[in-house]
Amino acid sequence: MICLTYLLTFALCFTSVISNNCRCSYGSPCWPSDSDFQALASQVSQPLIRPAPPATPCYNSASGNCTDVRAGWFNSIWRSDQAGAADHTNWETYTFSNGTIQACYLNTTLGVPCQQGGVPVIGVDARTPEDIQEAVKFAAKHNLRLVIKNTGCVFDSFFPLILGLTS
Repeated sequence: MICLTYLLTFALCFTSVISNNCRCSYGSPCWPSDSDFQALASQVSQPLIRPAPPATPCYNSASGNCTDVRAGWFNSIWRSDQAGAADHTNWETYTFSNGTIQACYLNTTLGVPCQQGGVPVIGVDARTPEDIQEAVKFAAKHNLRLVIKNTGCVFDSFFPLILGLTS
């Protein structure tokens, strides 16, 4: 329950500072530069991560083992260990206003390419309260959407938390 309270408090605190402006999207001129991300990396305790959709190895064997992906696809513990995975696969897709969908499906026979979808393009592997603070300040400064992935409560008060910056 403490973990849930912590996350809700964090989410409510962050949403109270959100403005009505559109967020900066990956690939837009407003997207932070490599040097901006290097500066962020120097402020957090872990290297920045670049989450990939969990089905990526089924499209590109250099990215991992598709057999492992297929074995773990419906396993919530496996999914929580993948930086680019959500508990429910629909959160890994992105639907544009014109109805087109960007995703990376496990079913490679659909004939569609593996795309980033709703998976954040870069993330902070937050291990300390200071990591969280730096990620939130960076997202606010650059008008980025902040995505929080938490693997749940652990009774030793350790919160594995990934803060993703996405379009």
